[in-house]
Amino acid sequence: MSTKSLPTDDWRHSERDALLEFAAKAVKPAGFGYLDAQGHHQADHGIELWINGRFTHVMACEVLRGNEEARPLLDLGMKALTESLWDDKYAGWLASVHTGEDEAGMADGRVLPFDEGSTRKQSYAHAFVILAAASAMQAGHPAARRLFDVAHELADHHWWEPVGLVRESASRDWSEFEDYRGINANMHTVEAMLASFDAANDLEFLERARHICRFVIEQAEPHQWRIPEHYTSDWTFDPEYNRDRPADQFRPWGATVGHGLEWGRLIIQTAVVSLRHRQIEAGEAAELVAAALHLIDRAVADGWAVDGHDGFVYTTDFDGQPIVHERMHWVVCEAINAVHAARRALAELSEQGQNVPTDGLTISPERYAELEATWWKHADDYFIASPGRWREELDKEGNLSEQTWTGMPEIYHAYQALVLPDGDYAVGFAAAAKGK
Repeated sequence: MSTKSLPTDDWRHSERDALLEFAAKAVKPAGFGYLDAQGHHQADHGIELWINGRFTHVMACEVLRGNEEARPLLDLGMKALTESLWDDKYAGWLASVHTGEDEAGMADGRVLPFDEGSTRKQSYAHAFVILAAASAMQAGHPAARRLFDVAHELADHHWWEPVGLVRESASRDWSEFEDYRGINANMHTVEAMLASFDAANDLEFLERARHICRFVIEQAEPHQWRIPEHYTSDWTFDPEYNRDRPADQFRPWGATVGHGLEWGRLIIQTAVVSLRHRQIEAGEAAELVAAALHLIDRAVADGWAVDGHDGFVYTTDFDGQPIVHERMHWVVCEAINAVHAARRALAELSEQGQNVPTDGLTISPERYAELEATWWKHADDYFIASPGRWREELDKEGNLSEQTWTGMPEIYHAYQALVLPDGDYAVGFAAAAKGK
């Protein structure tokens, strides 16, 4: 694969098929398990909600693409979300349950929570339930509409705050909520809102997505487009949060390079879809896209090959100095998707006579296709160990690392990078798959 040319459709489709073959190894009676680097379930994990939401979404996308072999896997994911992980006692979803293979993990025919912490309710994982339900609705799954409605009803009641953002986690019975507020859960809520709009055609979902995107832009711009991730209960930035846990899986200290890239794509998609549906004017769409380009620009400047080795570092401080040098597969996938969406959005807006201001960018938008090709080459050289088998985390020399992640828990980021060029870049991945 050349650093000057994008991967061929045949290569992407072959890699996508191999990725799905690898993912099928995650199948357990209660849902999708947590895979190690070889594709075997890691016994120290259960059936996790966020993973099953992601797997179910991917399988819905595959059904929409016409892959009938994915339909039983979509059924399994929907079973996990409507039965295995559902909390009959208090409503909502458990964070993790047993696999359903061992009688010790069962009671009265139901799988039990995996451990004490698995009973906690998480808005981050809840967002993936909404995403999965929205994608499954578009794939025509018979249980999807009910799951979609229940998930939104619970989110409205428990997660959404008057400020138009979602809070973080709650006790099993919803009686106690965590004081912490985080951008990560809100990022995936934007993704879920865009998918919900595709599924239900309700403009309120688009409005909610735009509101969160504007909040992120307002927070990032004064920090030279590095995104503050962690907040107190009144949404005041907490710059010291998790300083002693810089490599945390979901709440690392500092600025997360991959989130700058992912937010860039999501803001572009939110802006373009809102413009297409006449919810904002072209000038406002251009301003949102310009902000997204600044987020992408900052993430690349801070994160790509900044320590003498190719690859994106995981986190930096708010001066842009690398903190965690490990490379994550999901970050390079989001980098690929970000510049892909950016160049296509710029072309679409230009065709409408709308120029996006690009003053102050260090990376010329004319380089986006070149960078997309470079990062695909990097992914192929370093992260794809063999067809369909991606490595989750590497050190800066390109060796396998497990500082933050073990194994290869799921395929969602890699899958979405492989399929984005096939469909509409601005809509949700399920809508793009359906429209192909």
